[in-house]
Amino acid sequence: MSTPQLAVLRALFDRLHAEDVRYCHWKSNEHLAASFAGATDVDVLFDRRAIIPLTRALGDIGFKRFVVKPGRGYPGIEDYVGFDRATGTLTHLHVHYQLTLGEKFLKGHRLPWEERYLSSRVWNREFEIYTADPHLELTALLVRAVMKLRWRDSFKETFGSPFITGGMRRELAWLRERVTDDRLVETARDLVGEPAARLLPALLAEGRPSVRRLRAFGTRINPALDEYRLYTSNAAGLHMLGRELSIVWWKLRNWYVGAPTQSTRTAPQGGLTVALLGPDGAGKSTVTGAIASWLAREVAVVTTYGGSGKGSAALPRRAMQTVAALWRRGSRSGQAAVPVVPSEGGHPSLARLAWILSLSRERLRRARAARRAKGLGMVVLSDRFPQSQFPGWNDGPRLTQWIEAGPWLVRRAARRERDAFIAVELSPPDLVIKLNITPEAALTRKPETPVDQVHRGVDLLRRLKFPPTTRVVDLNAEEPLEAVVLLAKQAVWDAL
Repeated sequence: MSTPQLAVLRALFDRLHAEDVRYCHWKSNEHLAASFAGATDVDVLFDRRAIIPLTRALGDIGFKRFVVKPGRGYPGIEDYVGFDRATGTLTHLHVHYQLTLGEKFLKGHRLPWEERYLSSRVWNREFEIYTADPHLELTALLVRAVMKLRWRDSFKETFGSPFITGGMRRELAWLRERVTDDRLVETARDLVGEPAARLLPALLAEGRPSVRRLRAFGTRINPALDEYRLYTSNAAGLHMLGRELSIVWWKLRNWYVGAPTQSTRTAPQGGLTVALLGPDGAGKSTVTGAIASWLAREVAVVTTYGGSGKGSAALPRRAMQTVAALWRRGSRSGQAAVPVVPSEGGHPSLARLAWILSLSRERLRRARAARRAKGLGMVVLSDRFPQSQFPGWNDGPRLTQWIEAGPWLVRRAARRERDAFIAVELSPPDLVIKLNITPEAALTRKPETPVDQVHRGVDLLRRLKFPPTTRVVDLNAEEPLEAVVLLAKQAVWDAL
């Protein structure tokens, strides 16, 4: 074995060999190196009689099962994600029990060729795994290409946009070097019939088969591809259109709310809320962003913000901040932009109350959205998390002392703020990652922060308490960023 491989994948295949589980890496063998490095998915066909030992092996090695959004999965396929602890890399394993394939957004055919794959598999010495016979893989690749053809592809090719490009073209070229014409025709004859099999050498001689040639090959396949359909023609069109529109809508909606849009997979055991806490300068936002980018490729992730920073402000609070900035600028120039009326009795001013009420509405909205996302099985990553243990500090409430005292308006605002914190605490985080840092290091990173604020923040972070159901992981945020992110990934993975 000379090519680098993720340890979690190597352990899986070694276990399969030890337990004599029949399997075959059935497609995309041209880029096995990328698959074993975690850059692309791993597609493995298994003998369905091996479900029990396979499931046991996946669990023992640390793979976790995820499910796609209802209506987007395909029969006979399961999704497992593995985690390589040494590198922090995720690997996505497609477990196939049957060959469900075909059109984009649909996969509306099932080819009954599973036993042919498993009985003709070949040993790959470089990766030490079983892969598909290249003659069978090439035949299936061209059949899959025919299934994916749509009426518009002929027009696109006419105007200079060929159908076979990118990865499919590389796979064709790679497989062509590993087959012989006679063996290819012999292999394909039993699968697609004599007339279609005879077309394959000429089809491959083009290098990049045209849409016209692919359609000619498709019409000669026997039994016809329609015999393998999972849906009627009309139902297939409706399913495909519905899936495509739902994915477009999902991506637009997530783009609008700023959520990652790479995966809809959720954990069948339910969602998870992860809060990253730390004093100023600890790198909360940086680590949260790194975790979101890493996890969102394979799992449905929603990010939220538990603080009161400018970047997270909704429109009303943003407008107030703009007015406040103009006032400060006018004050510095000697001409106040807005008149300042001190509050009576030391209670907060009307402007301050309006700002806190707006922040409370934002927190209430975020808490409800996060709770819904977690309930739907998503992973919620929170940069900071509101707490009520230390009023006035570390994203805590600002009006606690006015709940039972002061003017009616101030009391009402204080109770609104309290209600928002109660709503947040209805669903405490499942995992808290504390990014600990010394005051000296924090001031080095953010010298503009007041010294007393830094010391107070470090002390309160240490004293924060959480329910017994919350797992707390302490990390040294003064370590190199790569090391901190890796440890945070390990903590998140363990909590999933």
